[in-house]
Formats: sequence, structure tokens, C-alpha cells
Amino acid sequence: MQDQAKKTKNKKRALVFKPYAKGNAFDSGALKRSLRVMAYFFMFAFLYLIVGSALQFGNTFLRVLMNLMMVLVCAAVVYTDGARLGDSEVAFGEIAYTRQQKGLEIDEKDKMRCYHPLKGAVIALIAAVPVVLLTLPHAVTAVKQTYFLQQLPKWVSGYSNQAEVMAPLQFYSREVHVTVLDILRMVSRVLIFPFANIATVDNTDALLVMDRLSPLLACLPLIGFPLGYLTGPRSRAAVHGDISSSNKRAQRKKRKAVKARQARAAKKNELI
Repeated sequence: MQDQAKKTKNKKRALVFKPYAKGNAFDSGALKRSLRVMAYFFMFAFLYLIVGSALQFGNTFLRVLMNLMMVLVCAAVVYTDGARLGDSEVAFGEIAYTRQQKGLEIDEKDKMRCYHPLKGAVIALIAAVPVVLLTLPHAVTAVKQTYFLQQLPKWVSGYSNQAEVMAPLQFYSREVHVTVLDILRMVSRVLIFPFANIATVDNTDALLVMDRLSPLLACLPLIGFPLGYLTGPRSRAAVHGDISSSNKRAQRKKRKAVKARQARAAKKNELI
């Protein structure tokens, strides 16, 4: 068992870091890439509406756990995209560095495709701007949720000629118009659906806190993008390490084959 444990420790993935040319975190390429990250919010909203409505059950522990897992799944999707971009930009940075060492010039378009540690955070911040602008008005104007009747039963119309009956009920016959703030409130609630599920509609105090924090909560899955992007250098180092390890194994096999041929030749000479 100890020998097996030693073998597994020795099989750790080798990392070979290679130099690469750094790009600029604040270039036009970051703006273009942020559009892709913005598109994830449409996917999140669709997922929240489909799956989130099924996670409104009474068991508090399971409700909190499942809704947080849904947020983590969204963050993992964004993390994967950030890791993919970081890996590809480090790879391009290595090519650009090799070209620099040869004395060749690199144009601005190629520099935009090179890795920079802060680029992932910049892309995520740009992608978060529209979401913050959509959720901020509701966060500022949110009030404690209350309920009231919207429509009177039909039998009340029989007393329409009696002022002493209808006068107190005029409040219920008022027209309710949908405003821009109402639309923004619905958008905000969709983007924070898992957290609204955690608070529950009955807990109006907790729901008000979620509404106040909606710009932050809606953008929470975006944290995965810069974290994934930062894994780019290590991911490339692992690739180079695998290549180096495979080359070493091939060389060892070659040396063993040469030694085996030499041993067979020596035995043949002894027999002669």
C-alpha cells in the first residue's frame, strides 16, 4: 500500500512554464469578449425560470442547498469559459514571444489576443455593467412587499347605487398601470430568482434585503470568469509538462531498446 501511495505521489502532473508576451487588459478586445459573457445572463435567466420555479419547496435546508447549487453551476459555466480564454491567450502569447525573440514585430490585433492577468476581471466588469443598470433602479426603490385585493366579486355590483356601501370600496376599483419600474422589478427578480427562492415570498423582510442587494447577487456568477481566466498560465504549463513527460518516456524507451540490442549483440559475440 505504501509503495502504491508513493507511485501516485510521483505521478503528479509536471508543470513547465514558458515565457509569453503580455497583452493589455484595457483594450478593445476586452469589450468584444464581454459581449459573449453578457449572453450568459440570458441563459441564466432562462435556467432560473425553468429550474428555479421547481425549487420553491418547503424544506429550508434542501431549498437553500439546491438554489445555491444552481448559482454554482452558472458560475462553473462562466469559469470554464474564462479558463478556455485564458489558456488560448497564453498560447498565443507564447507564439508572440517567440516572434519577438526573432526580432519580428507584433501588430495591435495580435497583442489584443495575448494574456494579461487583469483582463478576465475587466471583461467580467464590462459584462456586469448592463445588469447593474437594469437592477439598480429596483434596488434603490424597493419597498417591503405587501398584498391587497385587485378585484371585487361580482355580487358587489348589486350595491352600486348605495353610496354608503361603494364609497369605502372605491380603492379596489382603481386602475393599476404597469410602469418602467415594474418591468425592471420583474427583470431584477428573474436575475436573482435563486436568492428570492431562498428568502421565500412569505419572508418579506428577507426578500427586501435580496432586492436591495440585487445588483450584486445578479452578477455573482460572473466571479467565475476572472478566476477561470487566471488558470491560463498553469493550464498551459500542464500541457507543456505533459509533452515534456511524454518526450522523456519516449527517450527512456529508446535508451532501453538500445541497451537491449547491445546486450543481445554482446551475447551473440560470446557464443561466437
